[in-house]
Amino acid sequence: MIGNRHGRVLTRRALLDGVAAAGGARAVIATLAALGGLPATPTMAAAPALPREARRVLVVGGGIAGLVAAWEMRRAGWAVRLLEAAPRAGGRCMTLRRGDSVQEIDGPVQRVAWPEAPHLYFNPGPARIPHHHGGILGYCRALGVPLEVLVNENRAALVDAPGGPVPLRRVQADLRGLVSELAVKGLGAGGLALPLSEEDLVRLKEALRFWGGLDAELRYRGTSRAGWAEPPGAGLAPPRPNPPLDPRVLMSPAPWLAAGFAEGIDYQATMLQPVGGMDRIAAGFARVLGDVLVTGAGVLALRRVEGGARVTWRGADGAVRQEVAPQVLVALPAPVLAGLDTDLSVERQAALRALHYSGAAKLAFHARRRFWEEDAAIYGGISWTGRDATQLWYPSHGFHAEGGVLTGAYIWDDDVAARFAALAPEARGAVMAADGEALHPGYAAEVAAPVSVAWGRMPRARGAWAEWTAAQRARDYPLLRAPEGPYHFAGEHLSWFIGWQEGAVLSAWNALEGLAKAQG
Repeated sequence: MIGNRHGRVLTRRALLDGVAAAGGARAVIATLAALGGLPATPTMAAAPALPREARRVLVVGGGIAGLVAAWEMRRAGWAVRLLEAAPRAGGRCMTLRRGDSVQEIDGPVQRVAWPEAPHLYFNPGPARIPHHHGGILGYCRALGVPLEVLVNENRAALVDAPGGPVPLRRVQADLRGLVSELAVKGLGAGGLALPLSEEDLVRLKEALRFWGGLDAELRYRGTSRAGWAEPPGAGLAPPRPNPPLDPRVLMSPAPWLAAGFAEGIDYQATMLQPVGGMDRIAAGFARVLGDVLVTGAGVLALRRVEGGARVTWRGADGAVRQEVAPQVLVALPAPVLAGLDTDLSVERQAALRALHYSGAAKLAFHARRRFWEEDAAIYGGISWTGRDATQLWYPSHGFHAEGGVLTGAYIWDDDVAARFAALAPEARGAVMAADGEALHPGYAAEVAAPVSVAWGRMPRARGAWAEWTAAQRARDYPLLRAPEGPYHFAGEHLSWFIGWQEGAVLSAWNALEGLAKAQG
């Protein structure tokens, strides 16, 4: 309950209902935070302490979850072998540079033909780390992986709106102005129906005036926050801000999605990236693991036997090998595990097959000229197309360098991703270049050498991230994260940080706790 100076009592629920009516969800979030109604960012967790005694574990899958688990077990003195089917560690944590290649299921080999330079790379999988993802950041620190700021939201970036692209700053300023003016009018007309005192209303109106950039008459007529129609200079003409956009422009999907995108807790500044590419994390693990990590080792079958489980795998030389271990940690994406020859329970296999994975896709272009910096003063950040390309990501590194690699498409809608995946790589590049023209006239002539990854067609992933339904979370999630005989399980899908490397880390820690108990 909330009281005011006149003794009247206002319930929190009533206050939030009124705020929602005036300002929508964003205003409710701000109010909750001010009232202490949102939980604080969780404190940093740590890997479980493992008993230092002779134990042996076989790890299947060298993505982040498998790498974390293998390193923690090795640090505890356990005998560990980590089998990874790919010729490199990291799983979906990968980076493409000149000379690298990528091949999807039934697709041609795509070869990266960009110039060779430290700043010319593409992260087709995870590409950013939120500042509060303490698990993965802790391993970056421990492994000596240097980090730099990733510009996730840039108000100079563009939004594909009716009538042409507009800077994000203009969309955000005009939306705030529009909402604030409507909210003030609602307060004046008693629209909130809240027992606030006159003094409280005056303060709330003043807050809305500041937040929305309203004038003395509590009207939104534009603000310098939206940028300049006549920029400040050294001449006689005074600066003049952009006039407000037609409110109908703000109602199309791209503008309001772009305006609120960075409000999500996992998208707020500061966001980080490893210097030189996201695969620097996996490379750091590979360095400290040494011969514990076996790459090119594709697992064929898992079977329970006396004394644990037998893993059958084919090495890079083509030879089939078998190894028995008391405990096996399976750190594979659900679709990949579902396709293996295993003796997992019928219930677990059904749950694995039913878990849907996003078909998200990315495409990158090389540009000889950093036209986004030179022509539009865009240094990092994301532009929104409102078309199949969905997002364009500008590099947050290599400012003013010669050339650059920009992400010309980041698609997560499954229908759009399926359309994208069905195209040949050359056709993908042509379509995404055309989409970019909506933001940067002449874009198609500026970009070249596209490389793309449709994660639903990647053989060792078969999807970008898990997409749980509420029913599956209640029914299948407890089953899939629990051990089964000698088998233990990890992966970002076995966490609440879906699609984030932090989820892989936390799931690995959970599996380590189970392994410690199982062999204790």
